Amino acid sequence: MAGGVRRAQGVDRRSVVMGAVACCAAGGAAWAGPEDALPQKGDRLVIGDGAKAGEPVTLDGLPVGGNLVEAVAVDPQGVKREGSRFAKIILVRVAPDQISEDQRAHAVEGVLALSAICTHQGCTISGWNHDSRRLSCFCHHSEFLPAEGGRVAKGPARKRLPLLPLAKGEGGTLMVAGGFTAKPGPGPA
Repeated sequence: MAGGVRRAQGVDRRSVVMGAVACCAAGGAAWAGPEDALPQKGDRLVIGDGAKAGEPVTLDGLPVGGNLVEAVAVDPQGVKREGSRFAKIILVRVAPDQISEDQRAHAVEGVLALSAICTHQGCTISGWNHDSRRLSCFCHHSEFLPAEGGRVAKGPARKRLPLLPLAKGEGGTLMVAGGFTAKPGPGPA
């Protein structure tokens, strides 16, 4: 009887799912926000969460093989670039000789900055295995190799994670040296 009522009103599971997909697809462009909401050359990086949120990210605070660190870019006027979820940054540090030669220009002393948004369906990357040197997305289990330019190690993602070029600032702080190497978030490979 309940199934008949749903059909009579035109609401069934398929309609709800398709409506949600259409809604999300239409809103996808709005998630990115304006281009100036993304990290820019000259921004400094600060810790994004936890007890040290807002403190500058320093090389001393990122040991080789240490934990994944969420960071936020701060413009020269001191304004955090948080207007877009695609501005989320993750930092990892590996031994500098483990970084592929073509990616070394983007790193500082083994520290790599990448988009925190999975390229499969836009979930936030939150896993880091320093032994395998892989980042992971717990939504659909994609894995990425930051030392190889964010290359996909295991799908379903097909597009690499964009890198954010870094520079060393005063006192060993980390600065943004340029924009993401590709558009953050889901998209074609």
